[in-house]
Amino acid sequence: MRTPVFLTVLSLGLSLCAAGQPPESPLWDTPPQETGVKEQVRSVKPRPGAPSGLNRAYSLVSLPTYSIHRPKKPNGVGLVICPGGGFRDVWIDREGHDLAIWLKAHNVTSLVLKYRTRLDNGNITANGFQTYLRAVQADGRQAIRVLRRRASALGLKPNKIGICGFSAGGHLALSCAVYPEPKGAGAKVSGMPDFAGLFYPGIPKDIGPIVGRRTICPMFIVNARVDEVTPVDKCIGFYSMLLAAGVNAELHVFSKGSHGFDLGTGRGKSMAIWPTSFVAWLNDTNIIQD
Repeated sequence: MRTPVFLTVLSLGLSLCAAGQPPESPLWDTPPQETGVKEQVRSVKPRPGAPSGLNRAYSLVSLPTYSIHRPKKPNGVGLVICPGGGFRDVWIDREGHDLAIWLKAHNVTSLVLKYRTRLDNGNITANGFQTYLRAVQADGRQAIRVLRRRASALGLKPNKIGICGFSAGGHLALSCAVYPEPKGAGAKVSGMPDFAGLFYPGIPKDIGPIVGRRTICPMFIVNARVDEVTPVDKCIGFYSMLLAAGVNAELHVFSKGSHGFDLGTGRGKSMAIWPTSFVAWLNDTNIIQD
């Protein structure tokens, strides 16, 4: 069993520059209330072929940040990437920067979001968890607004800003795409996405009654048949709801791989091409227009 190495976040900017990553910026102009808890990061050996060459997980995050990967020739599409980690961690590289680097080669501009994580030790009430979910959804919507506000400078089209996520990050992306935006939350700039990518996502339990009552953006869903953490039947059930509601959606279920397959490298021939399928879907839906 691999033993993580625990690090403190004292030289974050230096570590990112050394790794060739874009710098981190504060997500909010007025940051959330500080908790007094020190953010932590642990690092494990990256998987073979990982584009970033890193594999870090952040926890105890109370001040969210973002990093933007900019291609030389942006195609107008912007994408917020929400890494997974059970809302306790943010696996920033393997489920964030790695996909952003891969998409950069396809001229997609990506914002990797380090959102707020749960600070409790597991003892949390239902109301407390809902309060946390509202806060982290606010982070997701704010990241969308960052790309919309900077659309001109980044070479983006404001109506082609999406959100995607892995596992808990998929839950976050789905929530931002389906639940209505709180009134007054974003002032003049919408925090609703134009499309969503859900990669082995957690499916909210109360999502059913909402689907069919709202206009929902196009969605791409991918999972592995043997996923025991975010079971594939939940994705299939959600996909069926989208079909019944007339939503433009596509679902891929792969026979190999399990939960946390990230870019799919080394998990089977078909699993390894899911990012290519995602970009092909963006083309098929005219989100990317070559």
